Amino acid sequence: MTLLPHSDGHSSSLEFAPDDVELVRQAIFDLFGEAASQRGLTYSTMEFGGEKFLFQNEWEDPCLIASTEAGRTLLLQIERRLSTATS
Repeated sequence: MTLLPHSDGHSSSLEFAPDDVELVRQAIFDLFGEAASQRGLTYSTMEFGGEKFLFQNEWEDPCLIASTEAGRTLLLQIERRLSTATS
């Protein structure tokens, strides 16, 4: 699981293994409550913690993408929670 900044300087993505999708969903629920989501053709949108995210799962490579600094902070909380849970 890795939190990566994007070259535009405004967005970042939390990338994780396909096997970790349920762990990420549970961490979102534990930290922020129920997430609202809408499915699109190539991605889904998710909203939790007052922020909106894109969820993509292309080529067995799932990630959550934040387009704001506040969203990046929420992704960092998820990353930290799961890295402590697995170490």
